[in-house]
Amino acid sequence: MPVKNRAWCLRRVLKAIESIEYPKCKLKVVFVDDYSQDGSYELIKEWSIKAKTQFYDVKIIRARTNISQARNLCIKQQEGRYLLFWDSDVIPPPELLREIVEHMEHNKSIGIVGADYIYESGTKYKPMVNRKANAVYMGFTLIRREIFDVVGGFNENLSVGEDTEFGIRVVERTNYKIVWAPKPVLHLKKMGDMKRRGLFKVWLAYNFHVRAKEYYDSFRNLPRFLKARVLYYLVLPWIAIISLIAAVMGLHILIIILLVYLVPSVYLAIEQRGFKDGITIWLKFNVPTGLALSYGVLRVAIKRFVGFLASLLEFAYIYL
Repeated sequence: MPVKNRAWCLRRVLKAIESIEYPKCKLKVVFVDDYSQDGSYELIKEWSIKAKTQFYDVKIIRARTNISQARNLCIKQQEGRYLLFWDSDVIPPPELLREIVEHMEHNKSIGIVGADYIYESGTKYKPMVNRKANAVYMGFTLIRREIFDVVGGFNENLSVGEDTEFGIRVVERTNYKIVWAPKPVLHLKKMGDMKRRGLFKVWLAYNFHVRAKEYYDSFRNLPRFLKARVLYYLVLPWIAIISLIAAVMGLHILIIILLVYLVPSVYLAIEQRGFKDGITIWLKFNVPTGLALSYGVLRVAIKRFVGFLASLLEFAYIYL
């Protein structure tokens, strides 16, 4: 469980750990605290004193990390056949861990089972259950030990989206299946955060500036699918412009180019979320995020190339 400044909900999550319907003598609990400043570390430390008598082991690691680095520290502590990532703002049904362990014990082809989210705010969102996926969230996710032996850990250059990158890498490099759990988990959110305006604009700006740099620095090692997605969204606006010009000129047949180009990304969204939710998520989230990230990567590439040329010219001026 990676933790950073979660005191506002941590007591509920620790209570959920206590309530889990699974033999506690078989559970090793590992917290990785990123030097929380709100009392989270103290809460965990206090809780661990009595918990150590119930669980196989309880460890607390304090380290300056991003989420990927924290997850990799958890992997290094693994002793059993499975590792469960449990985020510090998630509350699962007490029986869910037992159910997904039993499911994986009887289905050796499944390598990862992850739970989708529901929210207290009553947000209209149909969670995914019992379906195959290319990637799942890591909020409450069980992973076979062999997965890490084959594909390694999480990409430590990524501050968000590390779960998607990891899942796609598993699909590309192994024969294991990834599936959604039979039940969703409660993802806790502060009401103020849920209702705050401008969050999506902040998300797009983050993709364009921060996440784009992380993608550029990791591009060579990214899964093929993520590389293709960056290139896909770079081309998408130009296909749309060509189609618009074609429509104005009466060349309606060229609009088919746009429709055909849209099919792969729309299909993936519909496959995961159904027709109505898939189209909505694709329009409102996937396309804006994909464009912001891809053109952010292009911006970083141009900036680095210009910097390289400037250095080259400076070298030539000084030494030639």
